[in-house]
Amino acid sequence: HRKTRTAATCNTTRKILSTFFLREVKMGRIKSNPVMAVKPFKAGPLEKTARRAFTLKEIKNMHAKAPDDFWRFAILAGFYTGLRLGDLICLPWGAVDFNAGFIRTVMRKTHKTVAIPMAAPVRAMLRNLYVKAHKPQPNDFVWPAEAKLYQEQGSSPFSAQFYEEMLLPLGLVPARDYQKQDRKAGPFRLSEVSFHCLRHSFVSALKLSGGSQSVAKELAGHGSDMMNDLYTHTPEKVLTAAIKALPEVTR
Repeated sequence: HRKTRTAATCNTTRKILSTFFLREVKMGRIKSNPVMAVKPFKAGPLEKTARRAFTLKEIKNMHAKAPDDFWRFAILAGFYTGLRLGDLICLPWGAVDFNAGFIRTVMRKTHKTVAIPMAAPVRAMLRNLYVKAHKPQPNDFVWPAEAKLYQEQGSSPFSAQFYEEMLLPLGLVPARDYQKQDRKAGPFRLSEVSFHCLRHSFVSALKLSGGSQSVAKELAGHGSDMMNDLYTHTPEKVLTAAIKALPEVTR
């Protein structure tokens, strides 16, 4: 498994299996957690690639290349909200506050609650989707089919599709031969761009548009500078002004 997968993927699998076995230990079905004997994997040199932010031109081109409404939304919302791919795939309608113009959600990775003002393109697309969904319930997913696939298989199918159908045609990443991949050669080398780089673009664009560090941290849900977080309470009107200052990428 480790020979053809990154350390991060193996460690995620290890964590999932460990959670399962710990539950079995607590229920008295087994005596110990066998995963504890497997040490966390360390990333190799090819797995340590610095990520970068997408340029505005790249984002516009990706949006134009998007194969369907889900990916058009994901690219727009990735840039205008900074939410991770999993958070966007599993976004419930209850997180969308049209009256206040905010997306209020709990990040799956950090469990931190964020309130992000909706940029006009994101709000317009969500409004159209809401109408097509015929008054969905708060717990319903904005993208039910994609959310179901994510819950069954994780982010891998989405990351692969993003790579092959958007990054590759734009020449942002090298082609991958999945059929002829040498299992002894180890996992594919990580590229410098992935969907997560939209989050980098979001934070960078906020600061370039005049947003302060505290505004960018609040909107992105970053937990660094703990003391600053404890004493920083940014008013919603300031967050809204920062979102409105972001550049247009749909035309």
